[in-house]
Amino acid sequence: MSLWDSIQVGAKKAGDAAATKAKIGKLKADIVLLQREITNRQRAFGVALYDHVSPLSQSQDFYAASDELTNLLRPPLIVAQKEIQALAAKKVKLKEALAAAEANRAAAFPTKAETVGQKFMNFGKASYLHGGETKIKGELALVDRSIKGHKQKFGIALFALLADAEDNKGYLPTDRQVRNIYDTCRSDVTRIEAKINQKDEEIVALGGKSTKGQGFSAAQDNNNNNNSSTTTETNSGTFQPPNGPMMTSSSTNAGFSDTPSGGCSDNPNGSSSGQQLFTDPNDLLL
Repeated sequence: MSLWDSIQVGAKKAGDAAATKAKIGKLKADIVLLQREITNRQRAFGVALYDHVSPLSQSQDFYAASDELTNLLRPPLIVAQKEIQALAAKKVKLKEALAAAEANRAAAFPTKAETVGQKFMNFGKASYLHGGETKIKGELALVDRSIKGHKQKFGIALFALLADAEDNKGYLPTDRQVRNIYDTCRSDVTRIEAKINQKDEEIVALGGKSTKGQGFSAAQDNNNNNNSSTTTETNSGTFQPPNGPMMTSSSTNAGFSDTPSGGCSDNPNGSSSGQQLFTDPNDLLL
């Protein structure tokens, strides 16, 4: 084999290896997306099931019952209800504050502005009042999002319990509506898991390592979402900057500090790391 042929063979092997590696990377990315799809499906299951079960749990018989379904539902449901009830009370107060703000804005302009000056004054006042209403609406949106998040967490936790009970005990929910919601979700999850297994087999066939046991965790994803929410929302619903070092000027009380080392400073009283070019105006005179 000539040198040129050897180079061609080596280049072909390198190209094939790169193509295989790229294909494995794409398959792994597809698996991550599919695992996220499973988590999203379980979250939707939680929202639907919570809306169905929560009204039924208002009865005292619900907490006194000892059947298998109630025993599975009760722990995650109590946790979700506790959080959601606190948020619901906050939502009521925000709605009352919004109604009061809208009423104040309506009462702020009893007469129509006639002059240009009055119109400008009314415009500024209306902008200020609208800003307050917008802030309250933003807080309401955050509360609604938090309520939905707790329902989704309820779904992820309960789905794991129901799936474990079905797989290990052969148990299925006795309530018709709960059974229907669960069966639909389980069917969707099973279909997605089949796609994941198929892509994992393709990875192994290409010489890659199996992704089983290294999968995307629904609980971790849910915690990540909660952590990202807490970085942008405080009790007052205002944005807080992330923790970390802030960019600061490298000099203190040195006037304009953007000049490079060795340059001229625009502040005659400031200090500079560069050499001063002129110390006396008379130096300019020949």
